Amino acid sequence: MKTLKILDWSKQRYYCETHPFYRWKKQLRESGLDVKCYFNHLDKDLKDADYLIIHSRYFEDGWQQLSTRNSQNEDELINYLLEMKQKVGKLIWFDAADSSGSSDFSIIPYTDVFLKKQVLKDKKYYTEQPVKNDLRIWLNTAKDGHPNTPFDPCPANQLGKIRVGWNLGLNDYRYFGYKMARLSNYLSYSLYPLNYKQVTKKRSLDLTFRGTLPVEENGSNKVSSQRDTILKLLPQLSMNVASGFSIPKANYLKELRDSKLSISPYGWGEVCYRDFESFIAGALLIKPSMKHLVTYPDVYLPNETYIPVSWDLSDLKEKVEHIKANYSQHQQIAINGQELYKKISNDADGFVHTVLKAIV
Repeated sequence: MKTLKILDWSKQRYYCETHPFYRWKKQLRESGLDVKCYFNHLDKDLKDADYLIIHSRYFEDGWQQLSTRNSQNEDELINYLLEMKQKVGKLIWFDAADSSGSSDFSIIPYTDVFLKKQVLKDKKYYTEQPVKNDLRIWLNTAKDGHPNTPFDPCPANQLGKIRVGWNLGLNDYRYFGYKMARLSNYLSYSLYPLNYKQVTKKRSLDLTFRGTLPVEENGSNKVSSQRDTILKLLPQLSMNVASGFSIPKANYLKELRDSKLSISPYGWGEVCYRDFESFIAGALLIKPSMKHLVTYPDVYLPNETYIPVSWDLSDLKEKVEHIKANYSQHQQIAINGQELYKKISNDADGFVHTVLKAIV
């Protein structure tokens, strides 16, 4: 029996990235992996693990935040990684940032494995370039070598450490009130299953889109650019649309279950909670193309499980109007998306296989 210990992000220990390790703890153990989560990097029990996964956001109050990152907390983190690397079998950094890019490559030499939720198919983008790349590939439009969000490139000899882990699709999407959230990792899905809605049920809304991002400087390469484009487009559509500022979670989910279409742009990253909420609600997912990355679970089959649009959303209006006018002909795509997500999000063996492949 091998031991896998996880230094987890304590603020989001329930229903988030480590949720599948709780949900499928038995299956992991049956495959020879005994898993336990920790919430203090100084816990002495971390030092005798065969595999140690460090959730990057554990350090969110220091090095992990670009606004607070400095040479002192970077040196402290590197010293910690060097110490742990000598104590454990394999040291695995889980870069839990939202996008396929990474701002963590400065510490990759001190790890054995560098896991990400999603990885670019073309890993060369991560390395040194004649002109600096943007952290978010879809915003890489600056021609002057001054991207909106630059990043330290990955040393070419370290690229082999970058592997696909698991994404937000395996979080717990069952609805819990604030006080009940602690039940997430322990309440069986057989007792409290996900509330899937039939795609073909009557839906009074044509489309729903809600959500905001912090105000940024003007420019086409800002993080909120896709959302801004959508918000400007919605008034031009002759549709019954639910949009605007954020509303309470229960109301938002009810709205989504009553909508035929759901637009899910990139935000801080490509894979979004809204993607999976849309599958569960039975809404047809419309999303910027995902063909540039590798991720797990991969539910992004173009024109089979979702409708892809260009990164600049230049074709969004045309596609939305066409789908609305021919909705019955597109329902099967929503059905396919829901069925694939339902299958893959309940596949314990698939998750165990992915974890073993990623860390061994």
